[in-house]
Amino acid sequence: MKIIKIIFITISFVYPLFGQEGFEPLAEKIKKVSEELLEGYTQPLITSFGTGISTGLFHSARSHKILGFDLSARAMYIQIPEFAKYFNAKVLTCSLANNKLDYDSLILDSVSTIFGPKNRTDVPVTGNAVGIPPYIPGGFNLSGVFLAMPQLNVGFIKGSELMVRYLPFTFKGSRVEFLGLGLKQHLNSLPFMSILPLPFDIAIGGAFQDFGIKDTFGYQLIKSHTWNLQMIISKNLIAFEPMAGFGFEGTKVYFNYDFEYEIPDTLTPGHKIKVKEKVDVELIAQNSYRAIVGFTLKTGIFFLHYDYNLVPHYKTHNGIIGLTFR
Repeated sequence: MKIIKIIFITISFVYPLFGQEGFEPLAEKIKKVSEELLEGYTQPLITSFGTGISTGLFHSARSHKILGFDLSARAMYIQIPEFAKYFNAKVLTCSLANNKLDYDSLILDSVSTIFGPKNRTDVPVTGNAVGIPPYIPGGFNLSGVFLAMPQLNVGFIKGSELMVRYLPFTFKGSRVEFLGLGLKQHLNSLPFMSILPLPFDIAIGGAFQDFGIKDTFGYQLIKSHTWNLQMIISKNLIAFEPMAGFGFEGTKVYFNYDFEYEIPDTLTPGHKIKVKEKVDVELIAQNSYRAIVGFTLKTGIFFLHYDYNLVPHYKTHNGIIGLTFR
């Protein structure tokens, strides 16, 4: 995703008239509308991102022996449903009459989300009225998005296994960092499970994953927190290992951005005043649970894996290629 476009979207949606005497009710109204627009436009992005990074955490219920490990690359493809390309946007129109601002609300049906058509939607106005915002930007016109990341799994005592994901990089001057830490427990390896021999392996695992974007000055623009809890079963058939599982998850995304802009000064017609505002919005992804089915093919130290994740509305495919030393 283009970071600059997301920041532009955030700025264009947050257009409050703070700081002018008598306009506090209008400022509060604009702030509420701007947050609703930001949520409606970016919700599919937040949900697809949360769905993607919650995919491929564990590809087998078995765990490595102490200090055995997997080193792999994971690629996820998240399908974007058609309904996630559009939303109904509530905007404001504002006009100046007798040195006072009058405003009204307007509903724009089926405008683009970030994954919708590329055409922008202008807010219709008449006379000296202005739209707040003046338009809703178009989207990227996508039916699916890819994510890719490295992952390391290391075995510890009694069937426990640590999972690490780390991906730092710089994009157009902005610093992007992703860190995920997880722990899986092979339940068959626990002492009390020896009295209950099972024909398959079973494990429970969880993870916490953080993502953030900072500008060139180190200021935090966007950050997210994701938690995951999954149960996995698999059956080792030497070169082939089928698996299945289910899990619960949640993602929160925070937008933070300081910006300056100009608005007409109603006290001195023809002049403008500068306003500096801070966007500070928390949004919650709609992904909350999933079912998983897949398989692993193994030959020597190499393995290939595929699984299909049935997440409400956002179906996801996951492929893994890696090295394993058990």
